[in-house]
Amino acid sequence: MLILVPLLAWPQTIQELEWSARQALAARDAKGALAAYQKLARLVPTSAAYQDEVGFLLAATNRAGEAIPHFQRATELDASMAQAWYHLGAALVLRQQREAGVRALQKAVQLAPDHADYRKHLGAAWTSLGQSYQQRKQWTKARDAYKQALALNPTDNAVRNSYGLALVNAGDTQEAIAQFRRILQRDPNNVEVQVNIGYAYIGAADYKDAIKHLSAVAAAHPESASAHYDLGVAYKQSDDLPHAKSELERTVQLDPKLAAAHYLLGLAHVDSGEPDKAIQQFRAAVTRQPDYGDAWFELGTILKQQGDADGAIDALRHSVALDPSDAGAFNSLGLLLRRKGEIPEAKAAFAKAAALRAAEEKQKERKLEQGAAKIPR
Repeated sequence: MLILVPLLAWPQTIQELEWSARQALAARDAKGALAAYQKLARLVPTSAAYQDEVGFLLAATNRAGEAIPHFQRATELDASMAQAWYHLGAALVLRQQREAGVRALQKAVQLAPDHADYRKHLGAAWTSLGQSYQQRKQWTKARDAYKQALALNPTDNAVRNSYGLALVNAGDTQEAIAQFRRILQRDPNNVEVQVNIGYAYIGAADYKDAIKHLSAVAAAHPESASAHYDLGVAYKQSDDLPHAKSELERTVQLDPKLAAAHYLLGLAHVDSGEPDKAIQQFRAAVTRQPDYGDAWFELGTILKQQGDADGAIDALRHSVALDPSDAGAFNSLGLLLRRKGEIPEAKAAFAKAAALRAAEEKQKERKLEQGAAKIPR
């Protein structure tokens, strides 16, 4: 009886496997090519090229996590293989391992400095890393990451804008304004960047220049909610409540979903002695952004002052759930609960407030001790 054996079951030479891999790639058969290169990698375990090919095909079939060890092995076998470093960096970034990805991509660019794709992906990786730091409010690291991205692509206005915002939050407002103005030299009608100059003035507590600049932007672009919002912030910080309320009311008309504008308008109404309007705005803020802890706290505080114990308790429960480190919120909640006769829960809130305050005191003592230790004897 004749038994037919599939061709791939026969032992194959390296040349035959390479031919099979090339044929599979030509036919866009990624799985077939992967199978061939996996056999080649087993036959020649010292080949960085085969490891890189296996990794590339795994990544191409949405298996980036499995690809990374093959790219790493390729760089170990041949540390001068720029392509393997590039593939490793791209896979790491894809898997949200941004810092390691940047290091690998830097190595690729060092080995092949004129390779446009390597430089482009390194720039994108630095940008992604900057965004990650920005989300965590690590502004100095975000600033440095965006600066690296700009060095690779100085004409990228979006990255330069992000760099400027990171500079503001890192405390270097003058350099931030310089970066924003560089963008406007190339794109003079960029309203977002025009507003960001005002934001930088606010960051420097230069409210006079902020109001002057943002008033001009808002007049030229009356439909810009962000211009009116930042102008409202500048007026609020200047204790000009009538103008602050006017600008913030215009903001929420233009963009009712902007929770921060509702919140700041609520604070302006509190300062103006308008509790009912403040409550309305705080409720609007938490409706649009349910995890807005500060708005829940302010809502709870003003409802307590207005005698709405149930409403205040509900708001403060939201507040402490979102920010379990706020001793004042726990204490206020305890007082309200005790007044309502909910003694066990009130005691729990007071205990939490006491524990937080004790921890704060210990932290202060530790800082004093550290400071005293640095004083020369």
